[in-house]
Amino acid sequence: MSPRPREFIARLDPYEWEAMASDVAAAAGIAESDVVRFDTNTSAWPPVAWERTVLDVARLPANEYPHPSNEPLRSALATRFNVPSDHVVVTCGADEALFLLASAYLGPSRVAVTSDPCFSMFRVVTESVGATLRTVPVGLDWRLPLEPLLAEIRQPNVSVVWLCSPNNPTGLTLSEDFVRTVLRSVPDSLVALDEAYAEIAGHSLAEVVLQEPNGVLVRTFSKGYGLAGARVGYLVAHRDVAQIVETIRLPQNMTAFGIAAACRALDDQEGLHERVAQIVSERQRLSGALSARGWDLLPSEGNFVLGSPPNNAVDLANWLQGAGLIVRSYPSHPRLKDWLRIAVRSPEEDDRLLSRLDAFR
Repeated sequence: MSPRPREFIARLDPYEWEAMASDVAAAAGIAESDVVRFDTNTSAWPPVAWERTVLDVARLPANEYPHPSNEPLRSALATRFNVPSDHVVVTCGADEALFLLASAYLGPSRVAVTSDPCFSMFRVVTESVGATLRTVPVGLDWRLPLEPLLAEIRQPNVSVVWLCSPNNPTGLTLSEDFVRTVLRSVPDSLVALDEAYAEIAGHSLAEVVLQEPNGVLVRTFSKGYGLAGARVGYLVAHRDVAQIVETIRLPQNMTAFGIAAACRALDDQEGLHERVAQIVSERQRLSGALSARGWDLLPSEGNFVLGSPPNNAVDLANWLQGAGLIVRSYPSHPRLKDWLRIAVRSPEEDDRLLSRLDAFR
């Protein structure tokens, strides 16, 4: 007999991915390098400050462990948010930050609440620690309605509220008043705001979140800074929350390369603004081209667009994948089954997608 995991682990559905690039390449008869992932919301451009980061690599003490506190990145982030360094926890991507929060504040007798749709990792981290996830459907305008959310989060055993702005997959943002009201309505519950796309949106709710002792800001270097492969994320919270998370964070969760790359990128705010301007400009161009082809699009503030094509969404996703172009589809979601999420890539890659759309039959 095989070892038995805890019952809720055995029932857990893993995080959903589209097809592997190698499988798509083989089916399409193309090189894997010619496959373009429009489904992962990563950047087509090199990371911010990449040239200087490459020069750093040869001097990194790769034979030694990074400092257990992940300095100097932790202090650099603290300076950026004007908080003490022990209010910051550096993590292996934002996903680890979410998992650590779930591990510390959720469990088999506890409940988390989020919107539907929202970032699917909220479900994964909640259920992986045995907690229950409840969702509040977005309205006809695709925005999260405040009163139904407040009614849900005030229920017994709700310990964590997961919010996302800009939302993944809609690209819509939350207002300051909305987030402030949620924070103050459940002072005994943790309210975590995932701002993975804040640099691209050009605005943040960090000040609102960090004014309240139950607020946690979760960020990543994967999107605006283009460092998805380095796996660098972090959370900012009041000292009590940050210290609880630090007690369960593995002390060597980061690499010397990831810390160095993130420090370089964080220091190059001018480079970040240039990169974001490129992404936003291309998002506008891609959105215009899709709209001209009959797509119904939501006004995204991320590096992706969510749109409903004039053709069957699943058939269209399969057609694109046949040419090595992978988009995010939601065939089993009642609200999203007719929609596709498409990351903004380089102009050349986006043009390749548009050409394939025009050849759909």
